[in-house]
Amino acid sequence: MLGARPTRDAIARTVMTRVFRAFGKALVSQLHPRMLALLLIPFVVAVVFWLLVAWMAWDPLVTWLRVEFFERQGVVRWLFEQATRFGLDGLQGTIVVVMALLLLLPLMFVTALLITAVLAMPVVNQHLGAGAYRDVRRQGSWSVAASLWNAVSSAVVFMLMYVLSLPLWLVPLLGLVLPWLCWSWLTARVMRFDSLVEHADAQERGVLIARHRRAYFGLGLLVTALNYVPPLFLITPVLTALAFGHFSLQALRDARDRGDAGGAEAPGGPPMPAGNAPAAPLPGAHERLAH
Repeated sequence: MLGARPTRDAIARTVMTRVFRAFGKALVSQLHPRMLALLLIPFVVAVVFWLLVAWMAWDPLVTWLRVEFFERQGVVRWLFEQATRFGLDGLQGTIVVVMALLLLLPLMFVTALLITAVLAMPVVNQHLGAGAYRDVRRQGSWSVAASLWNAVSSAVVFMLMYVLSLPLWLVPLLGLVLPWLCWSWLTARVMRFDSLVEHADAQERGVLIARHRRAYFGLGLLVTALNYVPPLFLITPVLTALAFGHFSLQALRDARDRGDAGGAEAPGGPPMPAGNAPAAPLPGAHERLAH
């Protein structure tokens, strides 16, 4: 019907189409020699940083966990004394190591994302802006301070979600799903900003993030899932930057072509002036996810 609003299924299909199209373009872009070389930067910096952290902090962390959770807690100490009687001498040491890894794992992920946002994303934006999106005019500017603030503030919320969700990890499957959701949320929060900051002005950035919130989260889910595949996590940082770069620049180009980059979009009809467009019909209104 002419002028009818798109159904939820149609909106979901559109969102997934955009997400997979951006991911497919990112895979192709990743094969460019410059992007292959860029893989070394996040990997080398993260490895050096975490080797230093492990060298300086691993033993103190393990000792602190052992004292706080297994020596000062009478009930826990008694339980492990009973376990030792049954021949489970190494159980305490194993649990302490697992606890230490659970604490360090999110920090490792945050570090990789910060390195990607600050060091890799500007190179990706320059690469894409000089190639397939050379017609997309730059109306923003890169700022290390703004990028760091966005990443760090998002990381603080992520750490709170991560820590608060730890007890739920004991529920079957939630131990896999909850970290994935938290990591995907953080990835979307950080990368959607950095992928737009050079080309979109503040108003355009706000409109596009609101309009494509669900799609950004879906893209975060897709790229973050690669971290569960051992060989692929090596390329995830740059591939993530490329995927978000393709998605954001294409969305910005489309919005400017329609003339609604700074206003609302009315589905089923022509673009409306920014001041008169209702919020409800936005595609982004259907794409809003808790953030």
